[in-house]
Amino acid sequence: MVKYNIIPKPNSYISGDSEYSVSSDTPVICFEEFIEAGKLISDYLKTKPDGSDGSIHIKHVGNLAREAYALKITNDGVYIYASDKAGAYYGAVTFKTILMQSKKENGKAILNTLVIEDAPDNAYRGLMLDCCRHYFDVDTVKSMLENMAFLKLNKFHWHLSEDQGFRIESKLFPELNEIGSERHSRRLTNKTLGFESDGEIYKHYYTQDEVKDIVEFAAKRNIEVIPEIDLPGHTMAMLASIPSLSCDGEKREVTDVAGISDAILCAGNEETFVFLDKLLGEVCALFPSPVFHIGGDEAFKGYKIWENCEKCQARKNELGLKDEKALQVWFMNRVCEILKKYGKTPVAWDDCMSDDLDGSIAGQLWRQNAVSVIKHQSLKRDIVLSPTMYFYFDWKYSITPLKKVYKFNKYKMGFTKPEQRARGLECELWTEWIDGKDALEFSAFPRVNAFAEVAWTKLTNRKYKDFYKRLGWYKTYMKLKGINYSRIEGGFGLSRAFIYHLGGEGSEFKKSMELKNQE
Repeated sequence: MVKYNIIPKPNSYISGDSEYSVSSDTPVICFEEFIEAGKLISDYLKTKPDGSDGSIHIKHVGNLAREAYALKITNDGVYIYASDKAGAYYGAVTFKTILMQSKKENGKAILNTLVIEDAPDNAYRGLMLDCCRHYFDVDTVKSMLENMAFLKLNKFHWHLSEDQGFRIESKLFPELNEIGSERHSRRLTNKTLGFESDGEIYKHYYTQDEVKDIVEFAAKRNIEVIPEIDLPGHTMAMLASIPSLSCDGEKREVTDVAGISDAILCAGNEETFVFLDKLLGEVCALFPSPVFHIGGDEAFKGYKIWENCEKCQARKNELGLKDEKALQVWFMNRVCEILKKYGKTPVAWDDCMSDDLDGSIAGQLWRQNAVSVIKHQSLKRDIVLSPTMYFYFDWKYSITPLKKVYKFNKYKMGFTKPEQRARGLECELWTEWIDGKDALEFSAFPRVNAFAEVAWTKLTNRKYKDFYKRLGWYKTYMKLKGINYSRIEGGFGLSRAFIYHLGGEGSEFKKSMELKNQE
């Protein structure tokens, strides 16, 4: 009797004691709405439409929860049952994983009979990719989406605006790309680490056609793409493009320094909101997702600028606001009203959470010291959990080892009540020190594998030793696929700075390692 290695672990798996075979002569029969699930299997088997060697059926049933599926390999055939496209697709992913591991004889895959009944523990299972600090081409983004789909992740949070670059085409504001998408060093500088400007022009952004292509590619894999335009801080690229959006109107440059600037949009200037209405409307049209991320993090670095801005102070006094944090909450509420016009629900980082924040704005936890705030806010708004010390995968493996990722427990964090609206989990890939596909994959995998199981599989069904045993097959799979997963899973690790240029020129990696040895 064989038990297949499947990540994330199915929540119910019963092995049978007989076998069933399929081949390229096995037809895949499915409802039209499940065509992507059918293609996933038929493309792997290279099946022929008129084949007659057994059968694979993908059937619609009405009694399964959203994203749930049942997979049965019986003596009479293979059956996948689902109530929606997502469930059918995940059933197909599980079956493809089984096919890849099955014994092969005379051109046939010999499958052990089994019954799997499965559904995710979290509706939201996300991954965030920062394409601003460093840009990743369309093929690299698609590769990440393929890997996400194989692990049943369903939300791609796409960070598209930052101090270090504005990465999405705007036809209404071409200066955001002519100026805001360019900086004067490919490498981000950091004096402490000895990283100086390389003087190389670094200009990249995604065209609207490329965005549509990526969104469509993701949708076929049951992944929703959620854009982020970070506001009101993290906006140096915007201010460099359109100086009148700042409090002083002075000319700025897109920063090539790692970290966070004090750049902040002027809250007292009506031009700011006219601009945001037009820009957000343009961006919203590219993304079918009902969700739109508006950042809100670390804006406090710009509060001093607001304190010294006559227009911001006049706005604050007019509204009777007590401080700059309250002014930021008002700013986010106003952006929320703009997005409502375009049929979008905003999400914001935990920094700006407040009882005065519009209740329709979902919150995203990242800071450890914000847990109590988010627990309170989860009673009035949807929440996504992305705790830094568990799910920030730009951090070195000695700080966030594989086992630590797997041991995350939202109940121990205090999300135990049914009335708390904790909708799911998200892992983060910030890219100050990640500038290429190899370095990106090194940072992500195999930690994303662990994250995927934490997000999908019920806590009572998770055991690290069992996961690690199953991970062995996935390592072989990643090696064959050319995925540059990390062989380091804990111990000394590589710091964020030394992941930098891992996939680039050897001299850069050597320099990184030399710096590491000086620590």
